[in-house]
Amino acid sequence: MNKVARPVFVVPAHPVLRLASLGLVTFIFTLFSLELTQLGALLAPLWFPTSVMMVAFYRHSRRMWPAIAVACTLGNVAASLVLFPLHELNLIYSGINIIEAVVGGLLLRKLLPHYNPLQNLHDWIRLAIGGALIPPLVGGLMVYLLVPDDNPLQSFIIWTLSEAIGALALVPLGLLFKPHYLLRHRDPRLLLETLLTLAVTLALSALSMIYMPWPYTCIIVLLMWSAVRLPRMEAFMIFLCTVMLVSLIMSDATLSQHVSVVYTVTNASWMPFVMILLPANVMTMVMYAFRAESKHIVESEERFRNAMEHSAIGMALVGTEGQWLQVNKSLCQFLGYSPDELREMTFQELTLAEDLDSDLNQRDSLLRGEINTYTMEKRYYTRQGEVVWALLAVSLVRNPDSTPLYFIAQIEDINELKKTEQVNQRLMERITLANEAGGVGIWEWDLKPNKISWDKRMFELYGIPSHVQPTWQIWESCLVEEDRENATRKVLNSLKSSAPLMLEFRVQLKGKIRHIRSLANRVLNKQGEVERLLGINIDMTEVKELNDALFQEKERLHITLDSIGEAVVCTDMNMNITFMNPVAEKMSGWTQQEALNKPLLSVFHISVGDHGALIDNFKTGDLCRSDIDDDLVLHSRHGGSFDIQYSITPLSTLNGENIGSVLVIQDVTESREMLRQLSYSASHDVLTHLANRASFESHLKRHLINIDNAQERHALVFIDLDRFKSVNDNAGHAAGDALLREISALMLSLLRKGDILARLGGDEFGLLLPECKEEDARDIAQRIVDGVDAYPFTWEGHAHHIGASAGITFIDRHNANLTDLLSQADMACYASKHNGRGRVTIYSAQPDAMPRVHNRFSQKE
Repeated sequence: MNKVARPVFVVPAHPVLRLASLGLVTFIFTLFSLELTQLGALLAPLWFPTSVMMVAFYRHSRRMWPAIAVACTLGNVAASLVLFPLHELNLIYSGINIIEAVVGGLLLRKLLPHYNPLQNLHDWIRLAIGGALIPPLVGGLMVYLLVPDDNPLQSFIIWTLSEAIGALALVPLGLLFKPHYLLRHRDPRLLLETLLTLAVTLALSALSMIYMPWPYTCIIVLLMWSAVRLPRMEAFMIFLCTVMLVSLIMSDATLSQHVSVVYTVTNASWMPFVMILLPANVMTMVMYAFRAESKHIVESEERFRNAMEHSAIGMALVGTEGQWLQVNKSLCQFLGYSPDELREMTFQELTLAEDLDSDLNQRDSLLRGEINTYTMEKRYYTRQGEVVWALLAVSLVRNPDSTPLYFIAQIEDINELKKTEQVNQRLMERITLANEAGGVGIWEWDLKPNKISWDKRMFELYGIPSHVQPTWQIWESCLVEEDRENATRKVLNSLKSSAPLMLEFRVQLKGKIRHIRSLANRVLNKQGEVERLLGINIDMTEVKELNDALFQEKERLHITLDSIGEAVVCTDMNMNITFMNPVAEKMSGWTQQEALNKPLLSVFHISVGDHGALIDNFKTGDLCRSDIDDDLVLHSRHGGSFDIQYSITPLSTLNGENIGSVLVIQDVTESREMLRQLSYSASHDVLTHLANRASFESHLKRHLINIDNAQERHALVFIDLDRFKSVNDNAGHAAGDALLREISALMLSLLRKGDILARLGGDEFGLLLPECKEEDARDIAQRIVDGVDAYPFTWEGHAHHIGASAGITFIDRHNANLTDLLSQADMACYASKHNGRGRVTIYSAQPDAMPRVHNRFSQKE
């Protein structure tokens, strides 16, 4: 519900006094309107009371509407009793006025904004429709239907026009008036201008009505002059006063006799008021919109100029040719020039030559509309000839026709920042040079945003490209697997404790192990919490390798035992065991004490394959194997076995004398199983576990090689699923994959032992039927086609129906070319699909005999 701060006119805030004031205002306007009826018309040519009530309804809450209607009606009745006897009083007119006012109040509330109801010409048109057109028509229609009259059409016209003209004259003023508007008249200039304009307008209007041949034209000019000079409310007040004056002159018999034009409008007495009010109201709204827009532009420009002048960074308006149009104090201080001096120069004169081309190129792109703004760092010359750095941001202001007007440039002083960057860069270059010379990498880990920073040497240590952003996961992945858990635990413990981080670990780099020593200090924040770690990495590989070499030379058997996970066995020159590590003990089932001095082959039983013969000589070149493809098996003493590969290396003294050998046995059970799986995967389809195309063609080639017997004949069948794509499209690829697996199992169940089924790709299958007659091949293929066609496949509650088409060709000594066979089977399958699907077609070299189609609905042709 709309709420308003004050009623139509200045009245006390108390509701009773407010209603009394409304009744008094209605009384005055009713008395004025009734006085006009003394010309002899049945109804007043101007009627204001309905407009007073309408505005009151618009500006008050609906709970006050009944009281407003009563107060205004009492004022209306009281004015009528002053001029007319009681028996001539007709309360039907008062009721019609109330209904008009209610309709107008509701329409104005719906059509107009509350705070500022008349902001533009569109608002005034809505006011005219909702207040001066529809309500008067409603009232006139009610008079026509409810009030008996000799000439009801004339009563309808007079009522409608008098209400409409009264609304046009009074409603705009009533909607706009607010008590605080009176405060602006404390300015004597505005008050004097308003009063003088009112006096001049009324005086000249009266003279025009009496003495001018075309008085209404003069009055319109006067009101347009008022609309141009005065604000909205003052202009509408003058319009109302002028309309009332004109109506009085027209109603006064002593004055109207001088108005020659009155007699020419006897049948259209409403026309002068419309001629007066419409142009003046329109001009008032146009002038208000113009003043509001001008005020907005002035305020925007003022705000922009104030913001520009008091900005902490340099700002300027720059012409399209580069001339400085306007500059602020910050820019003048930065460049050392006065505003007048800068306005006589261009930015090209002050820009360092090395930066000018880039600036001009971007400026041209901005002028062409390719970019909306650009930012760059550039250097300027100051008045003293010094070169200073600035961060420049430029945008373009265009005219309404999109032609360039001027640039807005923001020029921020970053000279000190650039100097600091240069100093820091030189310092970092020195530090980097020192670190590179010492092989030291520097790193920093900021915990709050979890960001890790490395210098150039760190990327080299870990073998990571310099454009990669280092993370904890990347660092962890570089570590040798055995060192990850220990390194991670020590880093996390360092974050919790107060001690610096000291850590050694290994990293894998291009097949080489690097030993890294990491040292770091914690940086704490004000709350004593660890904010970041700052540390260094030192490459200790050469030191470690030297220490390991020396230690291995002294303790090679223990180093072998502790450092590798393979079975290691040392023998003397007679191949008797002198040492076994724990892995060798576990794999052989012998302890070292039990195996000492025993022949190597009596402890380690190695065969070729699970059930092959044991090897009897490790010195034979053929048996000194290290290839994982060799199917060597080590049999444990306790019954277990391991797939192995081994290498045997002789041990010599410095003089080259043989003192024995070292046998290293590696458990490759998992690797060999993986190779078997890879071999299986290479020859089988992952989804259906059928043979794949390569395996299928390999089987075909073997059968083609063995086609020597003239009586031997094989069948090659191509099977293609029908409507499989619709299953994929409608139910998804998961449904398609499930369907392929189920159809593959179905087809396998329909084959003979020894038949080879393969998935050639997508929904295409190949079937090799060795030693198969034509009738048998056709029957097998037809069973598959019928089985697929009848297969009930349901996915997520939806049934899907597919089918299959098959093509057959036969392999014999006269038809044994692989490429031809594949093409023949494919052509026969295509013929099945082309001739209606769900068919079996046997390939024939004779065009007239191709295709021979068989399905469950037809017999062999």
